[in-house]
Amino acid sequence: SAQFVLGPVTPRAARLANHLGVFGLLRSPAGRPTMDKLMPVVGGLLGLWGASKLVPIMYRWELIPGVGSEAYVARAKSIRYDHYTEGIVYSPYDTGDPIREMPAECAGKMYLRQKGGGWKLQSEM
Repeated sequence: SAQFVLGPVTPRAARLANHLGVFGLLRSPAGRPTMDKLMPVVGGLLGLWGASKLVPIMYRWELIPGVGSEAYVARAKSIRYDHYTEGIVYSPYDTGDPIREMPAECAGKMYLRQKGGGWKLQSEM
C-alpha cells in the first residue's frame, strides 16, 4: 500500500499511527473497533427517520390493520346501512351516491340456486 508522508515522521508520530491503525478514528484507545457500536446507532436513526416518513402515509392510506384514519371514520358515518333489503347493485366507482336502480343490461341475469340443486339464470325461469 502507498504511504503518504508530509514531512519527517517522528518516533512518537509513528507509534501513534501504529496505535490508531488505518481507521484511527474508528478504533477505541484499547485497539478494539467501535464500528460495532456506532453502526447500530446509525441504523436505528435511519430506521426512525424512515418510519417517520412512512407511517403517516400508511395511516392516511389505511394500511395499518385495526387503525382507521379520520377520513375513514367520516366516510363510515355517511354510509347508509338501510339498503340491505334492497339488494346490492355493483358499481366499480365510489362516487359517494350509490346506484339505487339496477342497470337495464343487468336485468334478468341473476344466477339463482334451485331448490332441488343446481343453478339457473333468472331469465331461464
